[in-house]
Amino acid sequence: MSASFSNDEIEDKFFLLGQREILGILNDLSHRREPVTVYFNEGREFIVTLILSARDDGLVFDIGGDARANKLLEKASSCVFLARPDGIRVQFTGLNPQRFSWGNQDAFWVPIPARVVRMQRREYFRNELPIVDPLKVRLYDEKGETLAYWPIFDLCVGGLSVQVSGPPEVKVQDRIAKLHIVLGIRNVVRCEGIVRHVTQIEKSRQGKYRIGISFQNLPHDMDVAIQRHINQLEYERRKLLPK
Repeated sequence: MSASFSNDEIEDKFFLLGQREILGILNDLSHRREPVTVYFNEGREFIVTLILSARDDGLVFDIGGDARANKLLEKASSCVFLARPDGIRVQFTGLNPQRFSWGNQDAFWVPIPARVVRMQRREYFRNELPIVDPLKVRLYDEKGETLAYWPIFDLCVGGLSVQVSGPPEVKVQDRIAKLHIVLGIRNVVRCEGIVRHVTQIEKSRQGKYRIGISFQNLPHDMDVAIQRHINQLEYERRKLLPK
C-alpha cells in the first residue's frame, strides 16, 4: 500500500466538509481511543497519539512518547493526522499545533479542520506492482492517438499511479479518453480516466514524477478483474515468504 499524506492527491468526493460530521468523526476516534499517527516535517517525523477532545473551539490530542518528536512538533506549521478505525482511512490536516497544559497533563491543540478525508479500505488500498516485466497502461486521446505508454507503479480498483522521468505532458484534471491495460489473455481494462495529481518525487536534473489517475465509468466486470489480479499478486508474494 502506498500511503499518501497529501490531500492534493485525494478526490473531492472523499472529503467531509460539514462541521457536525467532522466533529462526529473526531469524537468517535476519541471515544474509541483509536491510535492516531501525526506526521509532520514533510512526513519525516511523527508521533502516535490519542484524541482527547474535539469541540468547536479546537482539537486536543495527547503528547507522544518521544520527547524529541514532541519538541519538533511544537515548531511545525502544520501536521497530518492519520487513523484507520475498522479499516477506514480518516485523514486531516492540523495547523500550527500548540503545546499547552490540559488538566494536569501536557497536550497539543489545533483548530478543528475544515475538511476530513474518509475512505473505505477498497478505495485507498493500492498494490505495488512488480518492477520486472511490469504491467503497462496506454493512454489515448479523443482521436484515438496514443498519449503515453507507461509502466504502472501501483494499482487499485479506483485507479493507478505511474512514475516517469522528466516533466509529464499531462496535468491535474486532464481527462483521458481511454485507458487500456492488459491484465491477461482474457482480461483487458478499458475505461476513461482523470489525472488527479502530478507530484515531483525526485529533484534531480531530469526530475522524477508520480502521476495518479482515477478510473471513470469502470464497468463492473473490469472492477472484478482488477481485484482478482491484485489478489493473485498477493498470493504469489505470500508464497515467496519464508515459512
